[in-house]
Amino acid sequence: MSYTTIAQVAGMFPTFTRNGPKEPADTLIQNYIDDVAGEIDAILQRRFQEAYASLGFTAWQGSFSTDQLNLLEKINRYGACAQLAEVFETSGIAAAARVAKGFEDEFRELCNKLNARDPDGKPRAQGGDFDYLFDPLAKVETPRPQLGGVAGGDQYPSETSSEGSTNVFRKWDRREF
Repeated sequence: MSYTTIAQVAGMFPTFTRNGPKEPADTLIQNYIDDVAGEIDAILQRRFQEAYASLGFTAWQGSFSTDQLNLLEKINRYGACAQLAEVFETSGIAAAARVAKGFEDEFRELCNKLNARDPDGKPRAQGGDFDYLFDPLAKVETPRPQLGGVAGGDQYPSETSSEGSTNVFRKWDRREF
């Protein structure tokens, strides 16, 4: 399943006339779109197996929200645009080289975020930027403290009362239960 259309990809090139005599055909653009969509699907299938295990990939994919589809459309569009810009560049359109680089950089950055990779292609320990969007059970970073306590605070309050400390490690804080 492709996430973008030929019209959306062609729209990224204001001077491009679809199906012109010297322009790439719509079938070629659709091939680029499908190629990139295949890469996206491979990332989704590898990264989010737990999220779609009970439904199956196709059913899970069919239930994507607007936000999910918008993100995937953008990734698909930029990847196809990068390939199309390379075609223009080989045709002798010099400005396409700069455009192709920008599309390729944006595509790679978005793919890395989806795939939980750093710019060098190495896995990121904290996961991908879009993990929670595709898997609500994914671990997410939070600005809230994850561990409450002070050094030595793992002792029972009765054992530290002689030290004049009133700090209590959360382990003994019954308000959490």
